[in-house]
Amino acid sequence: MLMKIKDLSITNFTAFEQAQFNFCEGINVLIGANGTGKTHAMKAMYAVVPDSRDWYKIFNLPKLQYLIRNNSEDKDFVSGITSIQNQNKDCMEVIFHTKSRDRAAEIKINVDSYNTLSPIYLPTVEMLSIYDHFFATYEKREIPYDMICYNLALALNAAILRKTHADYQSVEPLITHLQEMITGSKTQEADVIVKEAEHFYFHLNGNKLDVNVVADGYRKLGTLFYLLRNGSLTTKSILFWDEPEANLNPKLIVKVAKVLQALAASGMQIFIATHDYLLSHELSLLAEYPSENPMALKFFSLYKPDEPSSVVVEEGDSLADMTHNSILEEFAAHYDREAELFSKG
Repeated sequence: MLMKIKDLSITNFTAFEQAQFNFCEGINVLIGANGTGKTHAMKAMYAVVPDSRDWYKIFNLPKLQYLIRNNSEDKDFVSGITSIQNQNKDCMEVIFHTKSRDRAAEIKINVDSYNTLSPIYLPTVEMLSIYDHFFATYEKREIPYDMICYNLALALNAAILRKTHADYQSVEPLITHLQEMITGSKTQEADVIVKEAEHFYFHLNGNKLDVNVVADGYRKLGTLFYLLRNGSLTTKSILFWDEPEANLNPKLIVKVAKVLQALAASGMQIFIATHDYLLSHELSLLAEYPSENPMALKFFSLYKPDEPSSVVVEEGDSLADMTHNSILEEFAAHYDREAELFSKG
């Protein structure tokens, strides 16, 4: 049985005083204004599943107390973390506690079944172009990259699978789909992206191109391609993707929506955080107008009723179910501003 995250409960963590997320097995879309905790919620899940990781490095923070919603100025306010699993390992809890062992914050996750397969997290930063010498730089220098970037570099470091291997054959339709999407060709035999001497190259339109001269959007799709090609990303994986739309033009955003659909259809559970109108609405169309083989899809709107408030989570099966949609609200405000300017002549 595949491991799927069923729900997430957060108490007194970053922007959340108390929040509950009930996820689906397919695509889970988090929307909300800046500062509403979309990335924090995804990083929290990534840190807990399958085993508790280094919270300092994942959030790139010098002190754990900065993760606590109502933290103290005492530099040792948070003295440690305790990780708890039940006997079946289908309930995982992380407790941030004070020196007096009081609970400062809690993260709790329930899963369908447990396995040790590491999830993949794609951050907003594009990694292919900075992969060269990344390990040595990260391990020796103070650089503005967290452990998520390091773990992604490790995943990209794996050699590609033999095409006769069962793991390759299970994702071959996805690889072919991405290859055709990036190249625009159904006949190209060479892999669209290859790694030679720790450097990435693209094969596009009969040319071999250095990764640094390829558009960011193709690098993002290329990252997915290579993770599938080397077995780091499988149909059993959990994928977190932070702002897939970053640096993409609208045509590529539509392609990304189709990629997410294909990945979810293969059995992968996906979590994305987005600010993009087109991507969120393309995904919502999948829920509003299901095909012959509909997939599970759910939306989560994170918002603050007023600025000092804690973040509130609203759930729905499509954007039409949402009463709070920061993306749509800003587009409506833009339309109103344009109408006002037009009326003034």
